[in-house]
Amino acid sequence: MNINNFYKSLLLAAILAVPSCAQYVKHPDWNPDAKKALNSFIRSERNQKEKPYVVFDFDNTCSIFDVSVQLMSYQLETMCFGLNPEEFSKMANTGMETYPESLQESLRSIISDYADLYSRFGPFTPEGVDFQTQARMGTDPVWKDFASDMGLMYEKLQEYMTADDAYLWTMGWFSGMTGEEVYQMARRSHEMYSVIETGYRSLEGSHGTYSWVDGIAVTDNIRELWKALYDNGFDIWVCSASEVGPVMAAVDVFGLHDYCKGVLAMTMARDSSDRYLPEYDYTTGCGFLAAPDGGWIRDSIPTRTRPMGPGKVEAVRNCLVPRYGQKGPRAGFMDSTGDFNFCTEFSSMKLVICFNRATRKVTDGGGLIAEVAMYEKETLDYNLKKANKAGDILYILQGRDENGLRTLRPSEKTLRLGEKSPKLFASKENERCLEYFKEKNLSVKEILETYSVATDVSDPSNPLGFSYGFLDRYDGYKSKE
Repeated sequence: MNINNFYKSLLLAAILAVPSCAQYVKHPDWNPDAKKALNSFIRSERNQKEKPYVVFDFDNTCSIFDVSVQLMSYQLETMCFGLNPEEFSKMANTGMETYPESLQESLRSIISDYADLYSRFGPFTPEGVDFQTQARMGTDPVWKDFASDMGLMYEKLQEYMTADDAYLWTMGWFSGMTGEEVYQMARRSHEMYSVIETGYRSLEGSHGTYSWVDGIAVTDNIRELWKALYDNGFDIWVCSASEVGPVMAAVDVFGLHDYCKGVLAMTMARDSSDRYLPEYDYTTGCGFLAAPDGGWIRDSIPTRTRPMGPGKVEAVRNCLVPRYGQKGPRAGFMDSTGDFNFCTEFSSMKLVICFNRATRKVTDGGGLIAEVAMYEKETLDYNLKKANKAGDILYILQGRDENGLRTLRPSEKTLRLGEKSPKLFASKENERCLEYFKEKNLSVKEILETYSVATDVSDPSNPLGFSYGFLDRYDGYKSKE
């Protein structure tokens, strides 16, 4: 053999061998199983002839804690509103006419308090009041009643409607603002709360106490992952149940813009001057594409849905599948019921990373996926190759530390805010489900299609002795392209 050809062959073999051992994500805070799976996924799917894409939820997936719930508290503390008292009254009452008298009474109090505050501290604008006014207003009993009642109304509404219906009411708070004003308000909130340590806060009013958690973060792990995906030929999309403006602001504030292809999210209606209206836009509301200059370009394909639960599947099928040769996403990133459908229904899906909040019970999609992730690990002994060869999606649980400035953990377990010991599951019921799956040697398909459907403890078909499930119906595991 010619010596030059011999060395050329060695060099070629070395070059070809590099991808098989390349480590695209390396951060020490990854769960080792997640790190291994992500590296295997990128290695096997990179540089496909047909461009692959992945879909991330944002709140409590890309971010630790919910940037939009945090924005609610920021908006109340700074009184960033684009409405006079009459306009505020119309917004607050939109869609609320059929609800119980107790809620109507709370609304009347909220509207009256807003008018009082507007006359003494206003006029309110999308830029909010200055720090001196905030300090004076923060001690005012009327403001305390108003702010606590607004937060409590969001919680009360969830007793009468779905979570996304309740959240729709809070998106009405953007009414009267332009898209740019909402984006800038959200940027200020994200920047403020990203640099404070996590902490509980509460506001006591005459009608009750509203409590929330301060502090949000996007970890270095997420930035590393997005860059690795982008560098290796993947398009990265966000599909969020938050309003599109605050999500775009979060992508920018947390250093993800350069890697992002676009954002699909909730789309409130806007008037001809780009000012928000207190109603949802199902017909012309579109996502936004990340522009190379750091800006955003409105997409031309309407989402035609509210992207939460089954709506996320609809949004992906309406806006993304046609872009990619009628192919679905290759990987999904999730935390809860709102993400369950898009992370289980696409036949194209190879890998799902579920960020573990350790609060998701057997009646939540995040709880069921946590159980499936541990079942695949402990019983099926899956890695990415084995899972995909068996026709399954590989599910991996990623733990996090919610304390301090918030990080991920090299484990499936999560250290919840204020707790000293990390947790794998929310409750013993999750553990019992996992045991039952093992006892019956169930397939992933059987688990997802059976235990996602809401089943009462009294149902004769229920073998577990407690209620489980969260969907009225489920279209099926890997049922869609």
